[in-house]
Amino acid sequence: MKTLLHKLEESEVEMCDEIYEVYTDLLQQTEDEDDILCYKTYHLPNGETVSLQESIHLISQGTTGLNTWQAALHLAEWAFENSGLLENKKVLELGSGLGLTGIAICKQCKLRSLTFSDCHPQVLYLLMVNLEINFNSDPNSCAIKAILPENQTFTLKRRKMIRSIRRQLSVKQDIGMEQSSDIMEISCTSSASADDLEEESDDELDIGIFTPDEEFWEEGDYAESYKLCCDNRISLLQLDWSKGSHDFLDKLAPDIILAADVVYDKEVIPSLVRILLKVLKPKKNNVPIAYIASTVRNEDTRDFFLINLANEGLAYEMVEPPKEKTFHYDDIIPIEILRIHYSGT
Repeated sequence: MKTLLHKLEESEVEMCDEIYEVYTDLLQQTEDEDDILCYKTYHLPNGETVSLQESIHLISQGTTGLNTWQAALHLAEWAFENSGLLENKKVLELGSGLGLTGIAICKQCKLRSLTFSDCHPQVLYLLMVNLEINFNSDPNSCAIKAILPENQTFTLKRRKMIRSIRRQLSVKQDIGMEQSSDIMEISCTSSASADDLEEESDDELDIGIFTPDEEFWEEGDYAESYKLCCDNRISLLQLDWSKGSHDFLDKLAPDIILAADVVYDKEVIPSLVRILLKVLKPKKNNVPIAYIASTVRNEDTRDFFLINLANEGLAYEMVEPPKEKTFHYDDIIPIEILRIHYSGT
């Protein structure tokens, strides 16, 4: 609807009030607590597909809600056209979210390994399921069975989880994510029955530490990391940019760092830059490079990020955007990809 309005306004077409009223109603639409996820499939240039759980609503709380962000699609397209830079490389993705960028690159490019990372247990839970669905070829796996409607306990827990995730990822453009600290954490390891969950309110749900299913995941080489049993290239990492020394990142030693739409809030940027500094400092036989894709919604926020990079001795340059569009997405707002490396000055 937003794209349609832009095109009509650019064509200087006189529009009736009803169109604006419908758009306003969509922006004010609230989510029903019983809403469930749909599956969206993305087709890759090599013929493979990526299936992700996404919100059934295109607009949620005035934004795209639980959907793949444009910069993630843009970064994936750039990686397809520059696959030689990623070949046989160890890749770390920061702020993986739903996992589109990393999953698509894993399927399209010849990586040595890819570590997906995020902070919030709810997001990691959904990312975990998306990884299982895309890399586990067994149709009888629990990841596939879990989405069946007869699995009432899982479905009810999933609804509560997704409602919380929508609150976490629904970022209003005019306020960023200043209220993220008020978002409720929901345990994804609860063994309560469906009846118990129906009686339990959101406030009574326990805050839990993210723990993957042992049937498909094993402990990784460092704290709060896990390896996918059926594909040893894939790891999952719970990474809080603002807490801890992150010394384990020296052991991870990625060659390439990727991130999409992580530059959105000035309060988060200093922690993000510290993580980039940690992983980009050259080590023996390893000179890492980061590629960060951002939808430039607020130039002040973008400039604040660039200033922080320079202050920490991190050099940056804009890279050429992808020439071909593989995915369909709104690119009215400009999307930039920065190449970042350690300059030591």
